[in-house]
Amino acid sequence: MANLARALLVAAALGASACAHSPGGRAEPDAELRAAIAAANDAFVRALVAGDARAMAAVFTEDALVIPAMQRGFVSGRGELEAYDARRVRALRYLEATITTVQLEVSGDLAWEAGTNRLLVQQGDRAPMTVTGRYLAVWRRGKDGRWRIRAELPIPDPIP
Repeated sequence: MANLARALLVAAALGASACAHSPGGRAEPDAELRAAIAAANDAFVRALVAGDARAMAAVFTEDALVIPAMQRGFVSGRGELEAYDARRVRALRYLEATITTVQLEVSGDLAWEAGTNRLLVQQGDRAPMTVTGRYLAVWRRGKDGRWRIRAELPIPDPIP
């Protein structure tokens, strides 16, 4: 819980720092960071549609923390996240997925991303359904230079 609070505090601080120190109110990440985050998001989408929980979890740090939208508590660590993702892909088929970065800011080895998602899902023989949402993700650059998600808060949009 303390780690989550710290990660979300870092995200808020990054936003406040960017507003205070950059012209126009936002720190602009470089093209290399944008490309790395986009590539990781694309890898997650491919894994989600393929139903590959291990590859989905690989986009996260070993000590990742996710606040699931539809259950109580937290999902902590890559192993627990992989098991959580395996349950998700058993319950629903993800036919299509799109992740769109709306804001991305960086401070050293931490970055925060806010964005939207659109999923086409199917449960059993039911007709496919489109669901949308938003998210806040805190990314951390590892010793290997790769950016992975350290903390994530997905928020589903209300069903119309």
